Amino acid sequence: MELSPSRVFFTVLSLFTALASGLVITSTGTTPINKASGQSVKLECMFTLAAEDTGPLDIEWSLVAADNQNMDKVVILYSGDRVYEDYYTPMKGRVHFSSSDPKTGDASINLTGLKSSDSGTYQCKVKKAPGIGSKKMQLIVMGEFIID
Repeated sequence: MELSPSRVFFTVLSLFTALASGLVITSTGTTPINKASGQSVKLECMFTLAAEDTGPLDIEWSLVAADNQNMDKVVILYSGDRVYEDYYTPMKGRVHFSSSDPKTGDASINLTGLKSSDSGTYQCKVKKAPGIGSKKMQLIVMGEFIID
């Protein structure tokens, strides 16, 4: 049996469609977020699930290492229907999920009392087998400026 070019195209297209379905991060925006020291910020990470995403929900926020010599630092975690907020000592008491129930599709976090050391690239990773999605964003925390 010989496959026509159009049949091959539609077969490949249907495979890509199948792979593309599932968990999707719906938050947009790629511009760096600039905040002053002492302020608060909301890092957005909204997601939608598909019917085939039936595994346990895990949400992990990490501060991405600036180079390959260091490891990413997990700053907050949602796993097994529990929130682990005191995961990263430098942010203890300052990082929280925005939603009281992240299962609803809102994995956003709030950071309070910003410090210049909070600057960096943050990654939101949402997993619910077989789906997985992630989003990165850059936070720049500037020191306080005194104007005479």
